[in-house]
Amino acid sequence: MGKKNREKKSPFFGDNYFQSANFNQRVFALYLEQLVSLAMNRFRWTGLPSTCDERFLEWALLKNGLATVCYNKDFPDVWQSLIAMPHGEFDAYGNATAWTATGFDSKTHYEVTPDNGVLCYYSQTRVNPWNAIQIFARKLTHYSRTEDINLSHQHKPKLYIAPPEKKMELINVAKQVEGYEPAILTSDGFDWKEAIQVIDTGVPLEVESLARGQLNVLNQYLMYIGIPHLAFEKGERMIEDEARANTAPTNIMLLNCLKARRKMCEDARAFGLDLHVYFNDDWESYNFNYVNNIESMAQDGLIGGVENEL
Repeated sequence: MGKKNREKKSPFFGDNYFQSANFNQRVFALYLEQLVSLAMNRFRWTGLPSTCDERFLEWALLKNGLATVCYNKDFPDVWQSLIAMPHGEFDAYGNATAWTATGFDSKTHYEVTPDNGVLCYYSQTRVNPWNAIQIFARKLTHYSRTEDINLSHQHKPKLYIAPPEKKMELINVAKQVEGYEPAILTSDGFDWKEAIQVIDTGVPLEVESLARGQLNVLNQYLMYIGIPHLAFEKGERMIEDEARANTAPTNIMLLNCLKARRKMCEDARAFGLDLHVYFNDDWESYNFNYVNNIESMAQDGLIGGVENEL
């Protein structure tokens, strides 16, 4: 089969897989999407004008490290959350005094100053996080593909050495064994035992240690974006001081991003906008479950006389 014909087929077609580079890219895309989803959904915005897009605001911060909430001076009643590109002079504290607001399309493009908009940085450090997210995705991909290779050695732990004329026969035997079928050898005087060598690779199963390494990378990423997590395993209960020390770096990294967003909310109040941003949680579901849980309400003393009915 020619190379071009192989590439036209689905990467998961047949017994052989020829597009390992394509599969590597797919695995990387999988982890990148997961890490981006975690980062994009950390915060909950309230008070954004209806013409603003919260998702695009977080996306702009994630990809560019900078965004703006502003309006075109020709349409002062239409606020937008857009990508920001500073230009011109900066003030004594490194803040942009003018920037261009750009949308996803090629039509939304206009100049903004502190007179018609506010800037929002991704974090206090004002560093674009996209490079770091890709690095973490690459590390997770490396662990995942290494695990795949390790597992393949467990599935095919032997190497076969045979004369060229016996290659197809040996391939068919290997397929039968891997397909859980009886492998039947016929001989025309050929001494299989003498001519064919089988080498045991002896590669140990390392899935558990690779999984721990991958979890360690994920925990590093969660700390980087400020999402609470269990940084390490411990058999006994942690004391309060240990728990606080364990979560302190994560909390600081979260504040690194929150303070930058809250600075924009503070600046927006000069325009009469009541913007607020919080660490995201599903309070709507919590409230629904609580209101619809009669037992919880009775225990909290909000309603009474239902104990005997439950």
